[in-house]
Amino acid sequence: MLMEKLEKLAKIKAPSARSELVRMLSAQYSDKQESEPSEAERQLFSALVLDVFDQLDRSARLDIVVRLAKTDRITSPLADRLAGEAFELCEPVLEHSPVISGARLADIARQRSDRHRLAIARRRRVPAEIVDTLIARGAFPVVNALLHNPGAVFEVRALLATLILSASEARLMGAMAGRCTHDEVFCDDLRLIGQSNCPLMPVALSQALDNDDALFRLAETAVADDRDPHFDVDGESLSRHEVRIQIAAGELSFETILLILIDRQDMAGIVWLLAHHLNMREGAIRDTFASQADGAVALLMKETGIGHKTYGKFARLRHAWLGLSGSGVADEVYRFRAMRQAASPRRVN
Repeated sequence: MLMEKLEKLAKIKAPSARSELVRMLSAQYSDKQESEPSEAERQLFSALVLDVFDQLDRSARLDIVVRLAKTDRITSPLADRLAGEAFELCEPVLEHSPVISGARLADIARQRSDRHRLAIARRRRVPAEIVDTLIARGAFPVVNALLHNPGAVFEVRALLATLILSASEARLMGAMAGRCTHDEVFCDDLRLIGQSNCPLMPVALSQALDNDDALFRLAETAVADDRDPHFDVDGESLSRHEVRIQIAAGELSFETILLILIDRQDMAGIVWLLAHHLNMREGAIRDTFASQADGAVALLMKETGIGHKTYGKFARLRHAWLGLSGSGVADEVYRFRAMRQAASPRRVN
């Protein structure tokens, strides 16, 4: 069935028709419930996407990139092509694609921005040669992300470079100590460097390597890699990009994600979600939530289509966020229900 659709698509000449079909087909193609494509289907699909990609508008490109970012159902040439897009589009590919080539990652690590390097530093596995390049070119957030990433392979050259950087950035020393608490290979390699009387080894770190209490105290000076939150939906971890695409496509309920964020007490995430769902500025959403205009908040939330029970949970979180008691939540929910009922079409008897 898939091969038939791909062959039909290949025969269509109108760019707009092919683009829309590629977009729709990408959703089916990336669906984990579908059977694995054959090698011929994989090659043909990738070639077709490469052929029409330049004809797509930005929203369609984002849709396709996000759906294909984590999959091995595409070819390396297509993944490498997607990685060349603007950062907002290529970030998922840089961080997740299992088929992007090492040469492409190395080139991007050398030539592109620290945002690109940070996405690469957060990959599930970062080989030693890429780690070396990222440390040589990246600022603190990049190196810090690598130290927090158990899949990043540090060899002696990278360790020495990180020790040099830690002389002027104490937080990196804390991150190195933190990694030593759960990565024996990393810790043993640092000990060998220290035992060689290497002048790059900070005294505090050298002493802490032989004292667990001191090591944990030093690790407390580290700062976390501040990643965008992911959403656990039905056992699957989804990025913000994926959530946006699936809500827009009707594959995921806005209310489901909102409830996840409410349970996590993540007000910043709620602001982000509403801003993208309602096409508003995050600052405008945040200012409305922070105001005393409860009616404006209810009106804003009504536009999302959520039910009154979900609104009640949100209202309780907002009151806590503002440092208020929850005594006014019942009145807010009543007002919200009245707004929804007034907006609903009335029955004609």
